[in-house]
Amino acid sequence: MDPSRRIALLLDRSLSFVRGVLQGIRAYAARRPQWVIRDGPPRLHMVNRVRDWKPHGIIAGLVLPQVAHTLMRMRKPLVDTAFALPGLNVPTVDVDHAAVGRMAADYYLERKFARFAFYGSESACYSRVEERAFQERLAESGHGVSCCYSDFLPDAKASALWRKSAQKTVRWLRQLPKPVAVFACEDTPVRYLADLCRQLGLQIPDDVALLGVGNDELECRLTTPWLSSIEVPSQHIGFEAALLLDRLMAGQPAPSQPILLQPLRVVTRHSTDITAVEDETVQAALQYIRQHMGEPMRVADLARALAVGRRDLERRFRRLLNRSVLEEIHKARTETAANLLGDTHLPISAVARQAGFTSARQLDVVFARFKGMTPTAFRRQARAHRDAEPMG
Repeated sequence: MDPSRRIALLLDRSLSFVRGVLQGIRAYAARRPQWVIRDGPPRLHMVNRVRDWKPHGIIAGLVLPQVAHTLMRMRKPLVDTAFALPGLNVPTVDVDHAAVGRMAADYYLERKFARFAFYGSESACYSRVEERAFQERLAESGHGVSCCYSDFLPDAKASALWRKSAQKTVRWLRQLPKPVAVFACEDTPVRYLADLCRQLGLQIPDDVALLGVGNDELECRLTTPWLSSIEVPSQHIGFEAALLLDRLMAGQPAPSQPILLQPLRVVTRHSTDITAVEDETVQAALQYIRQHMGEPMRVADLARALAVGRRDLERRFRRLLNRSVLEEIHKARTETAANLLGDTHLPISAVARQAGFTSARQLDVVFARFKGMTPTAFRRQARAHRDAEPMG
Protein backbone atom coordinates (compact mmCIF):
# COMPACT_ATOMS: atom_id res chain seq x y z
CA MET A 1 0.00 0.00 0.00
CA ASP A 2 1.33 3.42 -1.02
CA PRO A 3 1.77 5.44 2.24
CA SER A 4 2.12 8.76 0.40
CA ARG A 5 -0.61 11.39 0.26
CA ARG A 6 -0.85 13.26 -3.03
CA ILE A 7 -1.87 16.90 -2.50
CA ALA A 8 -2.79 19.09 -5.48
CA LEU A 9 -2.55 22.86 -5.12
CA LEU A 10 -4.38 24.94 -7.73
CA LEU A 11 -3.33 28.46 -6.79
CA ASP A 12 -2.31 31.52 -8.81
CA ARG A 13 1.21 32.11 -7.54
CA SER A 14 1.46 35.44 -9.45
CA LEU A 15 -0.46 37.01 -6.54
CA SER A 16 1.39 38.03 -3.38
CA PHE A 17 -1.46 36.76 -1.20
CA VAL A 18 -1.28 33.34 -2.85
CA ARG A 19 2.48 33.12 -2.41
CA GLY A 20 1.92 33.68 1.30
CA VAL A 21 -0.74 30.94 1.30
CA LEU A 22 1.70 28.58 -0.41
CA GLN A 23 4.33 29.29 2.24
CA GLY A 24 1.81 28.46 4.95
CA ILE A 25 0.86 25.21 3.22
CA ARG A 26 4.52 24.26 2.90
CA ALA A 27 5.05 25.01 6.59
CA TYR A 28 2.30 22.56 7.51
CA ALA A 29 3.50 20.00 4.96
CA ALA A 30 6.92 19.99 6.66
CA ARG A 31 5.17 18.05 9.45
CA ARG A 32 3.72 15.56 6.98
CA PRO A 33 6.65 13.87 5.20
CA GLN A 34 4.21 11.54 3.45
CA TRP A 35 2.66 14.47 1.57
CA VAL A 36 3.64 14.74 -2.08
CA ILE A 37 2.69 18.16 -3.41
CA ARG A 38 2.18 19.36 -6.96
CA ASP A 39 0.89 22.79 -7.84
CA GLY A 40 -0.37 24.72 -10.83
CA PRO A 41 -2.70 27.58 -11.74
CA PRO A 42 -6.45 27.26 -11.02
CA ARG A 43 -7.34 26.94 -14.71
CA LEU A 44 -9.47 24.41 -16.53
CA HIS A 45 -6.56 22.92 -18.49
CA MET A 46 -5.00 21.83 -15.19
CA VAL A 47 -8.05 19.96 -13.95
CA ASN A 48 -7.58 16.93 -16.23
CA ARG A 49 -3.96 16.64 -15.09
CA VAL A 50 -5.11 16.77 -11.47
CA ARG A 51 -7.73 14.07 -12.14
CA ASP A 52 -5.19 11.80 -13.83
CA TRP A 53 -2.81 12.23 -10.90
CA LYS A 54 -5.52 10.93 -8.51
CA PRO A 55 -4.85 13.26 -5.57
CA HIS A 56 -5.97 12.46 -2.07
CA GLY A 57 -6.82 16.12 -1.43
CA ILE A 58 -6.92 19.53 -3.14
CA ILE A 59 -6.43 23.12 -2.02
CA ALA A 60 -7.56 25.65 -4.63
CA GLY A 61 -8.32 29.29 -5.15
CA LEU A 62 -11.75 28.84 -6.68
CA VAL A 63 -12.41 31.91 -8.83
CA LEU A 64 -13.68 30.31 -12.06
CA PRO A 65 -17.06 28.51 -11.80
CA GLN A 66 -16.22 25.77 -14.30
CA VAL A 67 -12.99 24.91 -12.48
CA ALA A 68 -14.79 24.87 -9.13
CA HIS A 69 -17.62 22.59 -10.26
CA THR A 70 -15.29 20.22 -12.10
CA LEU A 71 -13.14 19.82 -9.00
CA MET A 72 -16.20 19.31 -6.81
CA ARG A 73 -17.38 16.49 -9.09
CA MET A 74 -14.13 14.65 -8.38
CA ARG A 75 -15.45 14.08 -4.83
CA LYS A 76 -12.06 14.48 -3.23
CA PRO A 77 -11.43 16.50 -0.05
CA LEU A 78 -11.29 20.10 -1.31
CA VAL A 79 -10.49 23.39 0.47
CA ASP A 80 -11.05 26.83 -1.06
CA THR A 81 -8.89 29.87 -0.18
CA ALA A 82 -10.49 32.43 -2.51
CA PHE A 83 -14.04 32.94 -1.20
CA ALA A 84 -14.99 34.39 -4.59
CA LEU A 85 -17.85 32.26 -5.93
CA PRO A 86 -21.33 32.31 -4.38
CA GLY A 87 -23.22 29.14 -3.54
CA LEU A 88 -20.25 26.77 -3.30
CA ASN A 89 -20.60 24.09 -0.66
CA VAL A 90 -16.83 23.85 -0.22
CA PRO A 91 -14.89 24.20 3.06
CA THR A 92 -13.17 27.59 3.01
CA VAL A 93 -10.29 29.24 4.85
CA ASP A 94 -9.79 32.98 4.33
CA VAL A 95 -9.46 36.33 6.05
CA ASP A 96 -12.54 37.68 7.81
CA HIS A 97 -13.68 40.10 5.11
CA ALA A 98 -16.33 41.66 7.36
CA ALA A 99 -13.55 42.57 9.80
CA VAL A 100 -11.59 43.99 6.86
CA GLY A 101 -14.49 46.26 5.93
CA ARG A 102 -14.92 47.46 9.50
CA MET A 103 -11.18 48.09 9.84
CA ALA A 104 -11.26 50.24 6.68
CA ALA A 105 -14.24 52.25 7.97
CA ASP A 106 -12.68 52.83 11.39
CA TYR A 107 -9.39 53.84 9.79
CA TYR A 108 -11.04 56.51 7.65
CA LEU A 109 -13.32 57.72 10.43
CA GLU A 110 -10.29 58.23 12.66
CA ARG A 111 -8.89 60.47 9.91
CA LYS A 112 -12.04 62.62 10.04
CA PHE A 113 -13.32 61.92 6.52
CA ALA A 114 -16.97 62.75 5.88
CA ARG A 115 -17.35 61.34 2.35
CA PHE A 116 -16.81 57.67 1.52
CA ALA A 117 -16.77 55.39 -1.49
CA PHE A 118 -16.25 51.70 -2.24
CA TYR A 119 -14.79 50.16 -5.40
CA GLY A 120 -15.23 46.42 -5.72
CA SER A 121 -16.06 43.36 -7.74
CA GLU A 122 -19.59 42.75 -8.99
CA SER A 123 -19.31 39.00 -8.55
CA ALA A 124 -16.79 38.11 -5.83
CA CYS A 125 -18.28 37.11 -2.46
CA TYR A 126 -15.40 38.62 -0.47
CA SER A 127 -15.97 42.01 -2.11
CA ARG A 128 -19.66 42.03 -1.24
CA VAL A 129 -18.89 41.13 2.38
CA GLU A 130 -16.29 43.90 2.66
CA GLU A 131 -18.66 46.41 1.10
CA ARG A 132 -21.54 45.53 3.42
CA ALA A 133 -19.38 45.73 6.56
CA PHE A 134 -17.83 49.02 5.39
CA GLN A 135 -21.29 50.50 4.78
CA GLU A 136 -22.75 49.26 8.06
CA ARG A 137 -19.92 50.62 10.18
CA LEU A 138 -20.12 54.01 8.46
CA ALA A 139 -23.92 54.06 8.76
CA GLU A 140 -23.49 53.84 12.54
CA SER A 141 -21.78 57.25 12.29
CA GLY A 142 -24.41 58.65 9.94
CA HIS A 143 -22.44 58.33 6.70
CA GLY A 144 -23.39 56.89 3.32
CA VAL A 145 -21.14 55.22 0.74
CA SER A 146 -21.00 55.71 -3.03
CA CYS A 147 -20.24 52.38 -4.75
CA CYS A 148 -18.86 51.46 -8.14
CA TYR A 149 -18.15 47.97 -9.47
CA SER A 150 -15.85 46.33 -11.93
CA ASP A 151 -14.42 42.82 -12.05
CA PHE A 152 -10.94 41.51 -11.55
CA LEU A 153 -11.31 37.75 -11.85
CA PRO A 154 -8.69 36.20 -14.17
CA ASP A 155 -10.53 35.21 -17.32
CA ALA A 156 -11.25 36.66 -20.76
CA LYS A 157 -14.73 37.76 -19.79
CA ALA A 158 -13.34 39.78 -16.89
CA SER A 159 -10.87 41.46 -19.25
CA ALA A 160 -13.75 42.59 -21.40
CA LEU A 161 -15.55 43.88 -18.33
CA TRP A 162 -12.46 45.91 -17.41
CA ARG A 163 -12.60 47.70 -20.78
CA LYS A 164 -16.35 48.17 -20.54
CA SER A 165 -16.19 49.55 -17.00
CA ALA A 166 -13.41 52.09 -17.61
CA GLN A 167 -15.71 54.92 -18.69
CA LYS A 168 -18.12 54.16 -15.86
CA THR A 169 -15.27 54.29 -13.33
CA VAL A 170 -13.98 57.59 -14.73
CA ARG A 171 -17.45 59.16 -14.49
CA TRP A 172 -17.80 57.88 -10.93
CA LEU A 173 -14.44 59.30 -9.85
CA ARG A 174 -15.24 62.68 -11.37
CA GLN A 175 -18.66 62.86 -9.71
CA LEU A 176 -17.50 61.90 -6.22
CA PRO A 177 -17.59 64.88 -3.82
CA LYS A 178 -14.08 65.73 -2.68
CA PRO A 179 -12.21 65.04 -0.50
CA VAL A 180 -13.34 61.41 -0.48
CA ALA A 181 -12.04 58.25 1.18
CA VAL A 182 -12.15 55.31 -1.23
CA PHE A 183 -11.86 51.72 -0.05
CA ALA A 184 -11.20 49.07 -2.70
CA CYS A 185 -11.64 45.33 -2.25
CA GLU A 186 -8.07 44.48 -3.37
CA ASP A 187 -4.74 46.13 -4.14
CA THR A 188 -5.04 45.58 -7.91
CA PRO A 189 -8.19 47.71 -8.35
CA VAL A 190 -6.86 50.40 -6.01
CA ARG A 191 -3.76 50.72 -8.21
CA TYR A 192 -6.08 51.01 -11.22
CA LEU A 193 -7.92 53.83 -9.44
CA ALA A 194 -4.63 55.57 -8.64
CA ASP A 195 -3.68 55.54 -12.31
CA LEU A 196 -7.09 56.95 -13.29
CA CYS A 197 -6.82 59.69 -10.64
CA ARG A 198 -3.49 60.74 -12.06
CA GLN A 199 -4.95 60.87 -15.59
CA LEU A 200 -7.88 62.97 -14.33
CA GLY A 201 -5.67 65.40 -12.42
CA LEU A 202 -7.05 64.31 -9.03
CA GLN A 203 -4.58 64.65 -6.16
CA ILE A 204 -3.90 61.63 -3.92
CA PRO A 205 -4.59 61.80 -1.01
CA ASP A 206 -5.82 65.41 -0.94
CA ASP A 207 -8.77 64.85 -3.33
CA VAL A 208 -9.02 61.06 -3.21
CA ALA A 209 -7.60 58.86 -0.45
CA LEU A 210 -7.09 55.24 -1.54
CA LEU A 211 -6.97 52.09 0.61
CA GLY A 212 -6.71 48.51 -0.68
CA VAL A 213 -6.52 45.00 0.78
CA GLY A 214 -3.68 42.48 0.75
CA ASN A 215 -0.60 44.69 1.21
CA ASP A 216 0.92 43.36 -2.01
CA GLU A 217 4.28 45.15 -2.01
CA LEU A 218 4.53 45.18 -5.82
CA GLU A 219 1.02 46.54 -6.36
CA CYS A 220 1.32 49.09 -3.56
CA ARG A 221 4.68 50.45 -4.72
CA LEU A 222 4.19 50.16 -8.48
CA THR A 223 2.40 53.50 -8.76
CA THR A 224 2.89 57.01 -7.45
CA PRO A 225 2.07 57.70 -4.70
CA TRP A 226 2.56 54.43 -2.83
CA LEU A 227 -0.69 52.84 -1.74
CA SER A 228 -1.98 52.09 1.74
CA SER A 229 -3.38 48.61 2.29
CA ILE A 230 -4.84 46.27 4.90
CA GLU A 231 -2.44 43.43 5.63
CA VAL A 232 -3.97 39.96 5.84
CA PRO A 233 -2.50 36.76 7.39
CA SER A 234 -1.88 34.87 4.14
CA GLN A 235 0.64 32.40 5.56
CA HIS A 236 -1.64 31.60 8.48
CA ILE A 237 -4.49 31.05 5.99
CA GLY A 238 -2.35 28.58 4.06
CA PHE A 239 -1.38 26.73 7.22
CA GLU A 240 -5.01 26.47 8.38
CA ALA A 241 -6.12 25.36 4.91
CA ALA A 242 -3.56 22.54 4.96
CA LEU A 243 -4.59 21.57 8.50
CA LEU A 244 -8.26 21.47 7.45
CA LEU A 245 -7.46 19.38 4.38
CA ASP A 246 -5.52 16.94 6.56
CA ARG A 247 -8.56 16.53 8.80
CA LEU A 248 -10.89 16.07 5.83
CA MET A 249 -8.62 13.38 4.37
CA ALA A 250 -8.73 11.64 7.77
CA GLY A 251 -12.51 11.43 7.48
CA GLN A 252 -13.44 14.25 9.84
CA PRO A 253 -16.56 16.26 8.93
CA ALA A 254 -16.23 19.61 7.18
CA PRO A 255 -16.86 22.69 9.35
CA SER A 256 -20.32 24.19 8.97
CA GLN A 257 -18.89 27.69 8.50
CA PRO A 258 -15.80 29.11 6.76
CA ILE A 259 -12.68 29.42 8.88
CA LEU A 260 -12.00 33.17 8.92
CA LEU A 261 -8.86 34.82 10.32
CA GLN A 262 -8.60 38.40 11.51
CA PRO A 263 -6.85 41.02 9.32
CA LEU A 264 -3.56 42.21 10.79
CA ARG A 265 -3.29 45.99 10.40
CA VAL A 266 -3.53 48.94 8.04
CA VAL A 267 -0.18 49.73 6.47
CA THR A 268 -0.26 53.48 5.93
CA ARG A 269 1.52 54.83 2.88
CA HIS A 270 1.11 58.15 1.09
CA SER A 271 -2.29 57.40 -0.49
CA THR A 272 -4.10 57.84 2.86
CA ASP A 273 -1.55 59.91 4.75
CA ILE A 274 -3.96 62.77 5.43
CA THR A 275 -6.61 63.86 7.89
CA ALA A 276 -9.62 65.33 6.10
CA VAL A 277 -10.62 68.56 7.84
CA GLU A 278 -12.06 71.70 6.28
CA ASP A 279 -9.96 74.06 8.43
CA GLU A 280 -7.11 75.19 6.16
CA THR A 281 -4.83 76.01 9.08
CA VAL A 282 -5.22 72.56 10.62
CA GLN A 283 -4.79 70.91 7.23
CA ALA A 284 -1.60 72.90 6.65
CA ALA A 285 -0.35 71.89 10.09
CA LEU A 286 -1.01 68.21 9.39
CA GLN A 287 0.79 68.47 6.08
CA TYR A 288 3.74 70.17 7.75
CA ILE A 289 3.93 67.39 10.35
CA ARG A 290 4.00 64.73 7.59
CA GLN A 291 6.64 66.54 5.56
CA HIS A 292 8.97 67.17 8.52
CA MET A 293 8.46 63.87 10.33
CA GLY A 294 12.12 63.05 10.86
CA GLU A 295 13.11 66.53 12.04
CA PRO A 296 13.03 68.03 15.53
CA MET A 297 9.63 69.66 15.92
CA ARG A 298 8.10 71.61 18.77
CA VAL A 299 4.58 72.98 18.79
CA ALA A 300 5.97 76.51 18.90
CA ASP A 301 8.07 75.78 15.78
CA LEU A 302 4.99 74.52 13.95
CA ALA A 303 2.90 77.56 14.90
CA ARG A 304 5.69 79.89 13.82
CA ALA A 305 6.08 78.09 10.46
CA LEU A 306 2.35 78.54 9.80
CA ALA A 307 2.28 82.15 11.04
CA VAL A 308 -0.47 81.34 13.53
CA GLY A 309 -0.68 81.75 17.28
CA ARG A 310 0.10 78.64 19.30
CA ARG A 311 -3.02 79.03 21.44
CA ASP A 312 -5.21 79.41 18.35
CA LEU A 313 -3.62 76.34 16.76
CA GLU A 314 -4.18 74.27 19.90
CA ARG A 315 -7.81 75.39 20.05
CA ARG A 316 -8.42 74.36 16.43
CA PHE A 317 -6.82 70.93 16.97
CA ARG A 318 -8.88 70.31 20.11
CA ARG A 319 -12.11 71.31 18.36
CA LEU A 320 -11.58 69.33 15.14
CA LEU A 321 -9.39 66.38 16.16
CA ASN A 322 -10.06 66.16 19.90
CA ARG A 323 -6.34 66.05 20.66
CA SER A 324 -3.48 68.48 21.17
CA VAL A 325 -0.92 69.41 18.54
CA LEU A 326 1.77 67.48 20.42
CA GLU A 327 -0.47 64.41 20.58
CA GLU A 328 -0.93 64.63 16.81
CA ILE A 329 2.84 64.85 16.28
CA HIS A 330 3.38 61.84 18.55
CA LYS A 331 0.57 59.92 16.83
CA ALA A 332 2.01 60.55 13.36
CA ARG A 333 5.48 59.52 14.50
CA THR A 334 4.07 56.39 16.11
CA GLU A 335 2.42 55.34 12.85
CA THR A 336 5.66 55.92 10.98
CA ALA A 337 7.52 53.85 13.56
CA ALA A 338 4.93 51.06 13.36
CA ASN A 339 5.40 50.79 9.59
CA LEU A 340 9.18 50.72 9.97
CA LEU A 341 8.94 48.06 12.67
CA GLY A 342 6.67 45.88 10.55
CA ASP A 343 8.39 46.32 7.20
CA THR A 344 12.11 46.66 7.98
CA HIS A 345 14.82 45.10 10.12
CA LEU A 346 16.16 48.46 11.31
CA PRO A 347 17.38 48.56 14.94
CA ILE A 348 14.96 50.22 17.35
CA SER A 349 17.30 53.19 17.70
CA ALA A 350 17.26 53.75 13.92
CA VAL A 351 13.46 53.41 13.84
CA ALA A 352 13.22 56.07 16.57
CA ARG A 353 15.53 58.39 14.66
CA GLN A 354 13.74 58.02 11.31
CA ALA A 355 10.33 58.53 12.94
CA GLY A 356 11.50 61.75 14.57
CA PHE A 357 11.81 60.66 18.20
CA THR A 358 14.65 62.06 20.26
CA SER A 359 15.65 58.63 21.58
CA ALA A 360 14.67 54.98 21.69
CA ARG A 361 13.41 55.63 25.22
CA GLN A 362 10.99 58.31 24.01
CA LEU A 363 9.82 55.94 21.28
CA ASP A 364 9.14 53.26 23.91
CA VAL A 365 7.04 55.58 26.06
CA VAL A 366 5.01 57.20 23.25
CA PHE A 367 4.58 53.98 21.27
CA ALA A 368 3.23 52.14 24.32
CA ARG A 369 0.72 54.92 24.92
CA PHE A 370 -0.71 54.75 21.39
CA LYS A 371 -0.29 51.04 20.61
CA GLY A 372 -0.56 49.46 24.05
CA MET A 373 2.77 47.63 23.71
CA THR A 374 6.46 48.32 23.30
CA PRO A 375 8.05 48.67 19.85
CA THR A 376 9.87 45.36 20.40
CA ALA A 377 6.62 43.56 21.25
CA PHE A 378 4.92 45.12 18.23
CA ARG A 379 7.70 43.94 15.91
CA ARG A 380 7.60 40.47 17.44
CA GLN A 381 3.82 40.29 16.95
CA ALA A 382 4.04 41.50 13.34
CA ARG A 383 6.67 38.89 12.52
CA ALA A 384 4.70 36.18 14.30
CA HIS A 385 1.61 36.95 12.22
CA ARG A 386 3.65 36.96 9.04
CA ASP A 387 6.14 34.17 9.58
CA ALA A 388 5.14 31.86 12.39
CA GLU A 389 3.69 28.41 11.80
CA PRO A 390 0.39 28.17 13.70
CA MET A 391 0.06 25.03 15.78
CA GLY A 392 -2.58 22.54 14.72
